[in-house]
Amino acid sequence: MNTLEIVLVLGGLLIGVGVGYDAERWDRNVNAWSLIGAVFSVLGLAAWLVVRHQEAEHRRATAEELPPRMRRWLRLRRQARSAG
Repeated sequence: MNTLEIVLVLGGLLIGVGVGYDAERWDRNVNAWSLIGAVFSVLGLAAWLVVRHQEAEHRRATAEELPPRMRRWLRLRRQARSAG
């Protein structure tokens, strides 16, 4: 995940918490808002997976290098931090 995706996920969580707080304050059903937030999270995850899969297929078709797997990516980031 890049920085923009992380910011969007965290922003969505903050908005969900804020909406839940407002719903509770105004005696609304918090469970309904939580369900809506969960549905949007699942839809967002599905969209992200579809786009990522299409990007990988495109890279394979054009013989471009695939991005590193998650564990390797984390290891490379840790090495870059310790070296920098």
